[in-house]
Amino acid sequence: MKTEKILVPESLAETLWRLEEVRQGFRRKSVHHLQEALQWVLSRQGLPGSYSNLFLPTSQDLAGSVRLLTGERMLSDVGTRHVLGEEALRTTFVWKLRSSSAGAEAVKGFNNLLEAGGKDGWWCCHTCTPAFLRALAVVKPDDSDRILEKGLKRIKKARTHDGRWRGFPFYYTLLTLSEIETPSAKTELKHASKISQRLLKRYGKDDRISSFRRLALEATLNLT
Repeated sequence: MKTEKILVPESLAETLWRLEEVRQGFRRKSVHHLQEALQWVLSRQGLPGSYSNLFLPTSQDLAGSVRLLTGERMLSDVGTRHVLGEEALRTTFVWKLRSSSAGAEAVKGFNNLLEAGGKDGWWCCHTCTPAFLRALAVVKPDDSDRILEKGLKRIKKARTHDGRWRGFPFYYTLLTLSEIETPSAKTELKHASKISQRLLKRYGKDDRISSFRRLALEATLNLT
């Protein structure tokens, strides 16, 4: 199990992904390293250039092609700002920092996205939408259940015959669905169960991408 520091000041993405590795038990932590990383994430909120007053990626994040937790690449500057901004918002909630001033201000920015069109359960593109739904599932603003259902209906409409979804990044979408506790999300996981069973044997290693892909695939096989 990895033991490196959690904070990587050159990259919001890397810091967020290390925090999620800690949360899932894939990386050891010390209280000092954990708090150092979380406070740094909070310090990125609302900086000039942040998407909807969320959390600003670093110049290194914006200069390169950022990979999601599950390995898919971000393809645009705006997409990187949006996805990492919402992943950081989600991080403040899962680490119980929602009452911080940065968390509260970021929630206002997220609510602005809802008012600007997010109430349809879709935001921007097939990659940004799972990030939006991942944040929505933990922020839980007013009417969040209805908005989540709309987003899940869009995913359902994109089903392909092989257990995937047209346009949506497969593993990141699976990971998103695994964190939404609704019957509709479980139905979509079941849609992917056959292909997930075939793919699971590819990911026996302990690198980050393999670990999170395996986590997402196993979610389809653990349904009762």
